[in-house]
Amino acid sequence: MWGKAMGFGLVAVWGAAAMAETVRVAGHAIEVVEDGTGGAALFVDGEVLHENGVIYLDEAVQEIAGVPVVTGVAGSGGNACGAAPFVLALAEGAAPALYGPLDGCREFALQVQPEALVFSTEPLPSEPGEVWVWTPATGLTEASPEEFAAGAGWEAVPGLAGAHPVDAMKLAPVLSALQAGLGESYAGFAERISDLGSGDLTAEGYLGRACLKLTCEADWAFLYLHPATEGVFVGWHVMGEIEPHVWPADTNIWPPEAMEALRSAVDEG
Repeated sequence: MWGKAMGFGLVAVWGAAAMAETVRVAGHAIEVVEDGTGGAALFVDGEVLHENGVIYLDEAVQEIAGVPVVTGVAGSGGNACGAAPFVLALAEGAAPALYGPLDGCREFALQVQPEALVFSTEPLPSEPGEVWVWTPATGLTEASPEEFAAGAGWEAVPGLAGAHPVDAMKLAPVLSALQAGLGESYAGFAERISDLGSGDLTAEGYLGRACLKLTCEADWAFLYLHPATEGVFVGWHVMGEIEPHVWPADTNIWPPEAMEALRSAVDEG
């Protein structure tokens, strides 16, 4: 996937590319060349180390355990998947070595440590956060995932102004109520509430909405919190099904704001 490209034809195509910028790190010439038709190549000292739809280099050059490294991201481009991180190691006396890009769609954060680079995604209700560690000795290896955790209580609701519903699920009583109340249905709700969405405070509580990015009109969810009664109310829809799911099932006990959220979600879906 990231091996060196072979053949004079490929080199000639990239040599005619319209966009290229060369940077020099530890005595090596590094450049990302775009072909103008949705493709890019990473060159190091004139040789192609990786090709993809888009390739971006981070401005900062790191030195990890004495080894200069350049980090960046690469991917197919477009909105389906985010570009994934890679590490270009430039150890003295060794050939440039490329690690990655990682195989994933989620956005990674980078933490620079003296002896390692740590790439991680945010833990979500639907899935744990990925953790990958790069060191000169071990390369790029996967570490134990970080589980989604909740700690705050109902007193934290005022801090949810403008917050994604994932943040609302970090309230311990909310997460425990949903996990216990939804049972086997929790995974379907969590998948939808963890994706593309937004939320805000309401007159009496908090309302957050989200949906699966690629099937947003059919796969949606909402989460309503009513601090006065410490109530949690949710609805979600699964593509291919007619009726939405609701919890608690008895909507007669739902506050007016929660019922309005359900009606709006059904009408918009």
